[in-house]
Amino acid sequence: MLSRVVVAVDGSDASWEALAYALRIVDPSGSLAMVDVKDLMGFFQATAGVSYNMSIGVDVSEYVKEWDMAADAVKAEALDKTKDFQGHVEWHVVESTDGKGGPAETLDSFARTWNADAIVVGRHHGSTLMEGMFGSFPRWLVTHSHFPTTVVPVRTK
Repeated sequence: MLSRVVVAVDGSDASWEALAYALRIVDPSGSLAMVDVKDLMGFFQATAGVSYNMSIGVDVSEYVKEWDMAADAVKAEALDKTKDFQGHVEWHVVESTDGKGGPAETLDSFARTWNADAIVVGRHHGSTLMEGMFGSFPRWLVTHSHFPTTVVPVRTK
């Protein structure tokens, strides 16, 4: 079993599967860091003008408030799902800064700073086109991170 595991949690079915798996591989007296990467560029990706520094004609602060409210709900559910874990649980929101690497690099950097033993992420079923243009969060971790990284698929219902 591992003593320090970082798991990406964003409220998706894939991230809940990743959390469940992380709870199975972390030592009962170990530490689990649940991390929600605040990737505002990803949040705005549907609005292509943002990527080219063009005006999008919307109040960005409203999007930030919406993200923060959703993240608070995810945090509450994540803490509820880990309430029976006997070890140490932490919740972190780390912000992916435009121009300083993507969200996967942000999670990897957090894992380095936190001295993790491993990273666990869920496998999303995104669009092939979008993945080709913007990359895959799990793929980046598997191919670039120095941490053992487990990508957990969503169970078929």
